[in-house]
Amino acid sequence: MIYNVLSIYFFVMVMIEIYLAAYIRSQNGAAYTRNLVFLGFAVCFYMFGYSMELNSTTKNQIMFWNGVEYMGIPFVSALWFSIGLMYTGYYYPIKKRLLATIYLISLVSFILRLTNEYHHLYFAAVSFISESGRLFMEKQPGPWMYVQLIHSMSMILITLGLFIYDFMKSRKKGTETGKISLMIAASFFAVAGLVFLLAKPFGLYLDYMVLCLPLTCILVNLAILRYDFLETKTLARNKVFEASSDAILLINHQNKVIDYNKSAKSLFEQINLHISEGYITTLFKSHPQLLAGLCTTEVAMVRLKMDREERFCEIYTRGIGNNNEAPQGWIKSIRDVTETHKLNESLKRQAMVDELSGLINRRAFMQFGQELVKESETAGKTMHLLMMDLDHFKNVNDQYGHQAGDNVIHNFGKALKDNFEEGTLIARLGGEEFAVLLSGLSDLEIEQKADQLLITVALFEHNYQSKKFHVTVSIGVAKKGKPRQTLDNLVQQADKALYKSKSRGRNCVTVWN
Repeated sequence: MIYNVLSIYFFVMVMIEIYLAAYIRSQNGAAYTRNLVFLGFAVCFYMFGYSMELNSTTKNQIMFWNGVEYMGIPFVSALWFSIGLMYTGYYYPIKKRLLATIYLISLVSFILRLTNEYHHLYFAAVSFISESGRLFMEKQPGPWMYVQLIHSMSMILITLGLFIYDFMKSRKKGTETGKISLMIAASFFAVAGLVFLLAKPFGLYLDYMVLCLPLTCILVNLAILRYDFLETKTLARNKVFEASSDAILLINHQNKVIDYNKSAKSLFEQINLHISEGYITTLFKSHPQLLAGLCTTEVAMVRLKMDREERFCEIYTRGIGNNNEAPQGWIKSIRDVTETHKLNESLKRQAMVDELSGLINRRAFMQFGQELVKESETAGKTMHLLMMDLDHFKNVNDQYGHQAGDNVIHNFGKALKDNFEEGTLIARLGGEEFAVLLSGLSDLEIEQKADQLLITVALFEHNYQSKKFHVTVSIGVAKKGKPRQTLDNLVQQADKALYKSKSRGRNCVTVWN
């Protein structure tokens, strides 16, 4: 009776496991799910073969179905170990040679079992006994069967240790522990199967490992369905991943990329970066600015060089999980905003630059000037301000027209740029009024530059519609003296010096004393 119940149990478990594995696989194509599917099918081969073995009536049938079992048995522990490594984040740091060795032992076990009749390295001998009207196979272990047993025990116990360690870390951080708790429970069923297999309790001819493994797989599937793919990965992928033109990364609570869309792959290929599942610190270490943008939860702007062209991208972050809990992961959206950025920069420049003179305007002068005053004070440099006003500019407009006046403004702006070094703050404050802010020059150098500007402007011949005329300029100079003197105060002093230059007859320089 008990064997009939077990046959039904195995049949139901095979159906459940195939359905869950296929469903999860259809929802997501990540490597994590691929390994889960492989594990599910390995367990299914194991269960199905064992179920058929229990119901076999001849020795040849038992041997055949036992061979079917071994299409899954050797690979179960290796796949379980791989899933444990992937979840806890230790999969990618492990050397590929070590992982290859783990699967190589499984592959050798599979081959030696199928060819056992030629060498007896796996089963030293087999015999058959009859119990309750059923025929059972008794196996005498060969040398390689011990290797396979040690390999399986090691993989399952190490995986359990990894899950327990990750559970302790999660509790310490206050993050979600529900999924890892299910993983630990799943591992305990696998360990229990091994213990019962070796101890053989209850006096029954049963493979207790195959009884426990379906429960292990179902718990893993439930953990993933409840805490990972359906709540984070699958929903995110279905809603925004493949349909979005933005590059999207899904990052778990360990800062590991667990999924990405086609736009992300295309974007990163343009900067010679091949995206894959793994830690962001490893994947993006060659692009520090991009890595810094991905590590923050604030909106970040990064510059990327693509095909010798500088592109600007914004990174947006959304947490995954309930609002009252720590995020289970993050969705990172990377959007190319180059055209918008260039347009905004152009608008900023237009808002700060006087189009007629080609110089910055009053607003930009006061903004940048305050920063320059602070920098010069910190560095212990001198600071001078020159305020200038074109003499009798109204007469130019009245006599020659406003277009001629515009030409004068344009030419004077060019003269200021030519007369002062690059890096000097030069501005048109409005109308015919201009300002120059300089640091690091002596009083004598400033007076020399101001005098040279007077000469240059006075000698310059303006031409407009065959009419020639000259324009002069009045200059007031103020020097930053006391500590913490503001730019506004300096402007007031230079403006008073300029007023004195005008009262002295114009076309001269006055230094504020």
